[in-house]
Amino acid sequence: MGVGIGKSDAIARFEELCGNAVAEQEKFLMDRLAENKDTEYGKLFGFDDIHSVEEYQKELPITFHYDYEAIIERQVNGEDGLLTMERPVYYCISSGSTDSPKYVPVLEQDIRKQKFYWQDMIRETIRRQMPDASDEELFGKIFQIGEFRRDFMPDGTMCGVRAGALHRYLASRGELNMECYTSPEEVMFPKNTLEDMLYVKVRFALACRDVTAIHGVFVNRVVEILRYVADNWDAFLTDIETGEISDCFLVSHEWEVYLKEHLPADPQRAAELRAIPLEGLEDGLLKKIWPKIKYGRLIGGSMFEPYMDKFRMYAKDLPIHYFTYAASEGCFGIARHIDEEDAYYTLLPDTCFYEFVSETGEGEKIHTIRDVDVGSKYELLITTFSGAYRYAIGDVVEVVGFDGQAPIVRVCYRKSQVINIADEKMNVRQLEAAMRKFQMRAECTAEGFCVDGDYAAQKPRYVLYLEMAEGELPENAEAILDECLMESCFGYKRDRELAEIDRVKIQMIPQGGFRAYGRFMAKLGHSKEQDKPLRILVTEEQKAFFGGALLS
Repeated sequence: MGVGIGKSDAIARFEELCGNAVAEQEKFLMDRLAENKDTEYGKLFGFDDIHSVEEYQKELPITFHYDYEAIIERQVNGEDGLLTMERPVYYCISSGSTDSPKYVPVLEQDIRKQKFYWQDMIRETIRRQMPDASDEELFGKIFQIGEFRRDFMPDGTMCGVRAGALHRYLASRGELNMECYTSPEEVMFPKNTLEDMLYVKVRFALACRDVTAIHGVFVNRVVEILRYVADNWDAFLTDIETGEISDCFLVSHEWEVYLKEHLPADPQRAAELRAIPLEGLEDGLLKKIWPKIKYGRLIGGSMFEPYMDKFRMYAKDLPIHYFTYAASEGCFGIARHIDEEDAYYTLLPDTCFYEFVSETGEGEKIHTIRDVDVGSKYELLITTFSGAYRYAIGDVVEVVGFDGQAPIVRVCYRKSQVINIADEKMNVRQLEAAMRKFQMRAECTAEGFCVDGDYAAQKPRYVLYLEMAEGELPENAEAILDECLMESCFGYKRDRELAEIDRVKIQMIPQGGFRAYGRFMAKLGHSKEQDKPLRILVTEEQKAFFGGALLS
């Protein structure tokens, strides 16, 4: 039975929030200050004496994660009442400013809001925009790309990536319906293992004839999995047919036993998949494997253009919901429609308090949602449920419209101090720390170096452009550098271990290359570029120069 197109409770509630977003924002801020006025941070900055947005902006500085590292470490070690009166129920783990991982506390009320948007709101949006399909046809069997490991802090608090916070929280409370997923609970929530679960997840998904949707986080991971299926098509079909595991797949004994117990030989399913022609297999692969699939849900759009092109090859005209705009620190936006031309997100009025700094840096005024302009770009500052105050997350967004009073934004880029090809978020300090280690271990000295992302290979990887001052690189230089990058950036280490990023490639630059870059930029009028070392390639001019089009 189809679902009518009338507004659901979730959509109606959200539209009311958006219609009063200015007041909701001020209420959110004042509620957080009142809740946390007796914390150490609240007393330090006089939360009890702040009664307006203007006073808040005057009294509190703009902050970055390194401003919180010491106090969060104390919180992790058991102290209460530091940033928030409420204790965290989860810690997001992301890349920090040093070799250590970055811990971001998450309160229960934050996760309950995440549930409303990621579960209730998105389900209602999809129902409304696909009114001829039943709930069973839309949500009956979901291939959930993510895996959310059962990791814990020393005190037993759950930890992991932001994408796993909601699933882990709901599962811990018995509120997660596992029946709608192709993977069993022990596959979606593996216990304390760094083993790549990709093969296991794919086997369960391929065994299911009735997949109705594919859910992922970032599109690059979805593309990687679909490419993995296509590249190993014959071996997968053999395994489905025999119930065995081909030698080309690396699977531990524990999971091999598990798969043989839960996925016995299924010659009929293998025959169905063998009927798919090998010629042009990748074109429209999703619907070939799962004819009942109705939509995909993932983070994509113009920021991920190289991956979106590849995804469209696999998905063809499959409707896509661009999911959410979020980070370890909070949930910021939601996509309101399916199959928009880009990933547009309505900022959520009741999950964060937002401030906007002009991208150009011109003028002293820091804006709120009350006075941002359509067509303008801003760096985003957030204040969250979980104890981030006037926090610069490093994202630049463009305001493209309004949903009631709530801005609709497109995420343009992360600021240049971060390279982020698979959600690893490596910053300049981490890159420089890795290069110091590399030069010591490789017994060489660099004249200059910078890094870019390479999306042309089977898996994305870093390319390090390196000009030598003295010494020669050893034969295993790339392996040494890869090890140093993993030591310096937790996110890079995680994504390498999960096989989301391939090993770094070193591209040698001829002597004088970085000086030539300085002259090149000076001709373009960017004289200040010579005053600071280039580390991460951001602009098209930089990429073209070091990519070989302009370097001579």
